[in-house]
Order: sequence, then structure tokens, then C-alpha cells
Amino acid sequence: MKHFPENIAFCYPWRSYQKDVLQNLHNHLENKHLHLVAPPGSGKTVLGLEVMIRLNQPTLIVAPTLAIRNQWVNRFLELFLQTEKAPNWISTDLRNPKFMTVTTYQGLHSIFQDAPAKDESGAIDDDIKEDEEMLELTDRQKAQEQLFKQHFQTLILDEAHHLRTSWWKTLMAFKDRLANPTLVALTATPPYDVGKAEWDKYIQLCGPIDDEIDVAALVKEGDLCPHQDYIWMSMPTHDEKEPIQTFHQEAEQLRDSLLTNLDFKALIESHPWIKANDYIEEKLADYRYFISMIIYLKEAGSDAWEIPFALIHESTKHIPPFNLEWAEKLLTAMLYRDKFVDSKEEPLKSIKKQLSSMGALEHKRVKLLATKVMERTLLQSASKLDSIVQIVSLEKQAMKDELRLVVLADFIYSEDLPKSRDAEKPLIRLGVIPIFEKIRRELGEQCKLGVLTGSVVILPKEAASLLKEYPFEFQISPLPHDDHYVMIKTSGSSKQHLVRIVTEIFSRGAVNVLVGTTALLGEGWDAPSVNTLILASYVGTFMLTNQMRGRAIRTEQGNPNKAANIWHLVCVDENAFNGGYDFESLKRRFLSLSGLDEEFPFITTGLERLRLPEATLSNKIISSINNTMRLRATNRNRLFERWKEAVHKGERKREELQTDQEFVPRPFIFRNTIKSLLVISLSIIINMLYAMGESIGQSHYYQSDNLLLFQLLIGLVIGIILSSPFWWKALLIFLFNSSIESSMKQVGNAIYHTLFDTGLIQTAPRLNKVIAEKMKDGKVICYLEYGTTDEQKLFLQCLQELVDPIDNPRYILHRKSGNHFWVKHDYHAVPEEIGRKKEYAETLLKHWNKRVGNAELIYTRTPEGRKALLKARMRAMSSKFVKKSERISVWK
Repeated sequence: MKHFPENIAFCYPWRSYQKDVLQNLHNHLENKHLHLVAPPGSGKTVLGLEVMIRLNQPTLIVAPTLAIRNQWVNRFLELFLQTEKAPNWISTDLRNPKFMTVTTYQGLHSIFQDAPAKDESGAIDDDIKEDEEMLELTDRQKAQEQLFKQHFQTLILDEAHHLRTSWWKTLMAFKDRLANPTLVALTATPPYDVGKAEWDKYIQLCGPIDDEIDVAALVKEGDLCPHQDYIWMSMPTHDEKEPIQTFHQEAEQLRDSLLTNLDFKALIESHPWIKANDYIEEKLADYRYFISMIIYLKEAGSDAWEIPFALIHESTKHIPPFNLEWAEKLLTAMLYRDKFVDSKEEPLKSIKKQLSSMGALEHKRVKLLATKVMERTLLQSASKLDSIVQIVSLEKQAMKDELRLVVLADFIYSEDLPKSRDAEKPLIRLGVIPIFEKIRRELGEQCKLGVLTGSVVILPKEAASLLKEYPFEFQISPLPHDDHYVMIKTSGSSKQHLVRIVTEIFSRGAVNVLVGTTALLGEGWDAPSVNTLILASYVGTFMLTNQMRGRAIRTEQGNPNKAANIWHLVCVDENAFNGGYDFESLKRRFLSLSGLDEEFPFITTGLERLRLPEATLSNKIISSINNTMRLRATNRNRLFERWKEAVHKGERKREELQTDQEFVPRPFIFRNTIKSLLVISLSIIINMLYAMGESIGQSHYYQSDNLLLFQLLIGLVIGIILSSPFWWKALLIFLFNSSIESSMKQVGNAIYHTLFDTGLIQTAPRLNKVIAEKMKDGKVICYLEYGTTDEQKLFLQCLQELVDPIDNPRYILHRKSGNHFWVKHDYHAVPEEIGRKKEYAETLLKHWNKRVGNAELIYTRTPEGRKALLKARMRAMSSKFVKKSERISVWK
């Protein structure tokens, strides 16, 4: 078989955004890749199948799990072939591949590797174990031969973000052995949060992103339902809080003792980095350590910091206090990296012993803000069990019989299930069974509670009676500690049927609160009736979070007014300035989650859209936030109407860079340009008058006052003409940089023209527009009006690198202004993509000088350049503690 049978076609009309992708398919496939980003529920599967039919070649489809693998086959039979029986040219068995073969990443990996790979998420996966066992019995060499005999020319990767594991190597090796295949990569969540090296690997296989369908577009079309993310905050339990508070107190006491430790101060004062202006390379390699010494010495009352600090030409008021962050940097370097000090000698020996007794030493790092134990305590806090109970109670009162609530956790902890009525123990960890038990004990009579995992299935006794309607084998046994519930057991292929059947029972309302694992239900699980989701997962990345959210935001047939609530649990450390590790993790995850802004009618990413109070997260503030969330969550009609307003106001998704106005590069308008104009003009005029004065003086008299005035006017006109190159440029720069947002626009234009001139982007500046706006909160945003997805991402990446604190660029832009008594210096990193080549960096300098003002380009890989880079880095006072810009997605 060389081609698909004729007249295979999708049996429904295409949605508008699907039609757009297909219309541009020829352009997308020019590089033999199609990389499509689209949220769950957008019809990625049918798009992939349509592309497969149009390419009309032997096809291998690779999916992350057995359930999703089977979904591909079922969708093809139902929506394209319109039959229930699969033809003999479709296979899901790698030992017997056919013209169209569908498998899993794990299955493909297992015939090329000796040991099965594990997903990096760390979650227990109930779903792919059967696949591992099946393929471990396969003769790998024979299976490989059979696979390559099919001569696959189309390779479809579903949920391609799973390639962050060793599966990537297997797929790259497999693809390289095929004869130039066309690769189609589909995902809802590209791994945006990985490092550059890992992102480059992802793009190497999947190709650049060709098209991206936004959640707002699907809500606008009615293919996803309106939804909102809410957070429920808690404090650690009493037993959890006590060691955390003790650690914070000991850390502060240690910091205070360092400032009064004369031996420690003398050790730093005598350090070669402080005593001499040499060791530039070493200071650059560990410049945060160098800065921490200066900060410590200043706060400890020593004068030794003044000479090294003079290098940076900066005001002392910008030196931050010696807090715990800087103490961590200082002590970590002194104890484990510094060749000039001996940590086995005093005073470091005693300090290290004190740190060890506190539990503040981890893998050759000093931890004074939070230890791994504290981080785990917050992530897995038992207080979240109480949060879940409060949310379930709240949602049940609001939704009544319409409630279809799912709680997703990472681990099962089946051993926490009591063996008898008298064996109930305190619940102290976050998992499926502890969550089930907590809800059962406190809300058992208010809701119909069930459990669905790959190994444990529990249903109310009334709901279990519905199983008799389905023809499959199973065993029922009552829970020993509560005969209102029964446990369902089955084996083999019946496990897959059981998931489908319990899902149907849940949709019918015989179960309205279902607790399950992220591995089984977090991705690919199809249950459109879910209208409330509680994420009790703490293992996954934002990719998994997005996948889990996708379970709740699907539309439900017969329920046009569906709106979904998605709850995130967070345990706050009130003693931490940033709310603690769990809250910081939540902020990072929200950067990728699109949702409704609570103040303005538009869809955007980031935690800021929830409009939380900017205050220390005390017990009172936490209670206020939870009450606010409670009021919002119970008003689903308001949520539905505001989504309708937002999606119809907006037209498309765009990427924006958002930064505080103080970090926007601005020309030195008064001190550098306007002042220079006046000085140059006046100096020319004075010189001409002096020359004329000498001529007049020779005759010892003025012929008349009118002649003197005429000569002054001539001098003025000539001075203006001669200085015109200076004042004309200054005037233009002044006009185009008259406000913060206009300055941001000019910086953006300098970058955009550079990217175009160097061939890094293809859309000409005349066909695009850099837009900058100042928001009501004082922040400045910048974005491109047009351009491809890749062009927008590259532009914003370069802009972000330029406005953010300097790290280690190849080139920097240096600007200075002032006079002999006072000079202002300003440094900006040349973005990495532009700094790769000298001619690229010089192109940026040309556009910068034209639009922003005069600057010089410094190559940082020379001795003089290293000194300049050190100054630039020190001025940033360590990028870790300077607020950076943020890239957000907005539907406007």
C-alpha cells in the first residue's frame, strides 16, 4: 500500500481557526515541518489527521499515552472513515506496523533502548506501564527491521512537549534514518520554561512554531468554555510552622552576628579582591560574590568597600542592605569556592559549624532563605487538605446538583486508606487517598465522592450499582471503614474500559466529586462535564498545569452556559519576603496560563491578572484574598459575560514585554544633547565674535551700534548653521523620545531594524509597527503589531535582554553624559542573537545612535572590555535581585 484510499474526508465543517491553519499549510510545510501550538479542545487531532491525509504517505503517529494513542485511531474511524472497525492498514502494534501506525513515545523508545525511559515529571504514571511490559518482550532488532520496512514519510508527534526526556534522542535517531520525512509536531504547551539548550533541542526536532491557536479564539468560537483561575491560600499547620519559624530566627541571628564579627570583617577587608583593583576575570566570573563583599563591608561599618566600589561610578544610595540573600551569596562563595580563604580555619570553621547545626548547608550551598525541607513542607503542606474541603463545600453550595468537580494529585498513597473503622489516622500529606479521606470525613453527606486512578477505584455504593449496565468483568468489595463506599477491581484490558465507564457515571452525576491522579486524568482524559478543577499537584511544570486545566475548559454538549472554575492551592510562608517557595512557583506557572483579567476586560497571562493586593502575605491578607476568591468564584454568570466582552473586544493573541518605566532606556536629553547643542552653538558664536572683535579693536572704535548688532546677528546665524548637524539630531531625538513610551518605541525600533537588516527576521519595517504604551499602573509595554510568531518572540527576547540587568554578553552599549564634575554612565547588553557577529552589533549601534542617542560599542572579551563589563554588572547589583521585565501573552 502506497497511498490512502480515495475519498477519505473529514465529515464535519472546519472551525475558522482550523481552516486558517489548513489554508497556510503549503507555506508551513516548505521546511518539511509543521509545528502547531493549540490548547486542549482545539481539534489538534483532527488537524493532524487531515494533514496526514493531504500528505498521503506512510505515517507513524506517536502519542504520550495509551489512552491518547487509542484516541487517534478512534477519531480517525469516527470522523474520517465513519466506521467502527479499523481496516487492516491501521496498526497500534510496533511489532506489526502498517501503512498508518499509531504508538506511544515509550513504545517507540523501548525497541531502540535496553531500559524503558521515565517521564521527567516525577509523577506516578498509571497509564503507560502496560506498554512498557508489552515492548520489553519484543525482539528489538526484528521490530526495528519491520518498522523501517514501512518507509514512513510522515511522522506525527502528539503532545510534543513530552520530548524533554531521553525520548528526544530516540526520535532524533529514528527520524535521521528515514528518507527526509515530513514532521508534524502538535502540542498545547511548548516547553517555554526550559533553558536555551533544551529549547534548541526541542526546536531542532519539531521545527520553529508555525502557528499558534489561542485559548481566547476557541472561547470566541464556542469551542472552549469561559473559565477563570482562582487561588486558595493557607498557612502551614502548627507542626509544620514551628521548624520554619525557628529556622528564620536562626538565620537572622546569624546575619546579625556576621556584622559584629570582627575576625570575619578583617578576613574580608584583607581579601585580594578588596585590597587591589586586579583579578578582573575572577570578579567577573563570580561578580555576585564580589558585590556581596562590598555590601557587607559597608553595613559592617568598614571603609574598605569604598575603593572597589569607586570602579562603578555609582551613587552609594543604590547599594542594597546586607540581607539574607546577600549573606547566602557571601557565605556560599567563602566556604566552597574562594581559593584565598581557608574554610577549615577560624572564623569560617565556627560559622560553617553553626550553619550545619541549622540545617542550612545543602550540596555545597548555604541556604538562609529556605531549605529544601522547608520548600517541600510548603508544597506538600497538610493545610492544603483543609483548603480542598473549603473549596468543595463552597462549590457544592453554589452549583448544587450541577457540580462536577475533579481533584488531581500526584501520588496515590493507598496505604493511607484505613483498614477498619477504628484505624483512622491523622492525614498529614497530599495525595489521592488522603484527599478522599479528608472530604469523606468532613463532607461525606454533602457530596457523592469517588476515586479514579490506575490502581485504586472507589465509588459510592449507589453509583456502583450502575456498573451492571456495562458488559465488563469486575469485582466489588465494600470499604472496610465505611460501607457507603465500594472498591472496584479489574484487570487487563478492562482497566481502560473502567476509566471510560467511571467517567460516564461521573458525567451522569452519580459521582459529583472525583479524586484522581494527574498521570491518568491530567492529560488526554475526555470529560466535558467537568466544571470545577482543584489542582493538588505539586510535581508538574507549567506544561502539566496547562494540560490539567484543559480537562475543565472543554465545552459540554447541551450546556451552552458552562463556565469552569480552576483552583490552585498555595501554602504561604509569611516570614518570607516573596511569600515563600510555593507562592513563587505559582507565579512562574501563571506566566503561561491565559485567563480573564479581573479589572480590565481582556485575556492575558500572569498572576497579576488576578489583581491580588501588593502587600506582605500576613494571616489577615490571606483571609481577605480567600474571601475575594470566594465571591468571584460563586458568580459564574459574571465570569461568562465578562469573557464574552473580552473575546469580542480582542482580535488576536500577541506577545508583549512589560517592564517598569525606570528600566526603559532613555536618551540623556538635557545633559547630553540639548546641553551639547547650546554649548556648541554658543562656543561658535563666541569664537566668531572674538574674531570680529579683534578686527574691530584694531580700528579702536565702533562705527555704530547698528553695525555691532548686525555683526552679532551674522555670528548667530553662522553659529546656528555650523552647529545644525548637532542640534537637528538632538531635536529629532528629543521629539521622538518626549515620553517614556516613545523612548521604549525608539529602542524597539532600533532592535527591529537591526534584526531586519541582519536577516534575522523577514518582515520589512514598513510592513510592521513597534507599539509602546504606558499602563495605568505605571508600567510600560511594548509589542509588534504584525509579524510571524517566531519574529515576535525573537523581537521580544532581544528587547528583554537589552532592558534587563546585564549578565555576560559579548558586546555592551555604553552611554555617558555630564561634565568634568559629574558623569552619568549607562550600560545595556547587546542581545545574544545580535551580539553573535560584530557586524550585527555595529548595525544595532548605528540604529541606536540614530534613534536613542550616542553610545559606544564595547567588546567584552578584551581586558578593557572585561573591566567595563564588571562596572556594568556591578551597577545592576546582581540580576538575581533586580526586578526583571516580563513577557506576557494578551488577547486584544
